[in-house]
Amino acid sequence: YAPIAARLGIASIKGELEDIALKYLHPEDYKYIANNVAATSEERVQFVNRIIARIEAKLKEIGIKAEINGRPKHFYSIWRKMQKGKSFEEIYDLHAIRIIVDTVKDCYEVLGTIHTMWKPLPYRFKDYISVPKSNMYQSLHTTVLSSIGVPFEIQIRTHEMHRIAEYGIAAHWQYKQGDKFSTDSNDQKR
Repeated sequence: YAPIAARLGIASIKGELEDIALKYLHPEDYKYIANNVAATSEERVQFVNRIIARIEAKLKEIGIKAEINGRPKHFYSIWRKMQKGKSFEEIYDLHAIRIIVDTVKDCYEVLGTIHTMWKPLPYRFKDYISVPKSNMYQSLHTTVLSSIGVPFEIQIRTHEMHRIAEYGIAAHWQYKQGDKFSTDSNDQKR
């Protein structure tokens, strides 16, 4: 049912279903991840909310209007990265924040502001705005270190970039599933 939830755009249900499936299909892996994610689910949500509040206050101070949301990474997403050969210690986006602004100029200004608020991690910055992915996905990605030493990822994009990434040409659900080509005539009409 998780792929159906993904196609319907119900990400919260998709994540829940994937985590439940992981718990029963790979109980040892689930337990390993649960033990390594030291914070409880509620603590992880509170951490994300504190980060969002700091960003909101700073952006208001410098006069940039933004929509900001965030989430702790689901265990299934962590597990998938580990299946691709990453160790738990190499996963830097256990918490992720998305900032959506009006203009490309705002994207880069927010990036500069974020990098003055927290220390960016080396080699953890990607500029998909100036060099979009082949599926036309555009966003700035950076990983920074919180004041308590917890890394978190920030994605910065415009409303238009977000619309394309979530609903349009980028076919975000196909990108996540790894589908390169589809023989379904409805998919080809996108």
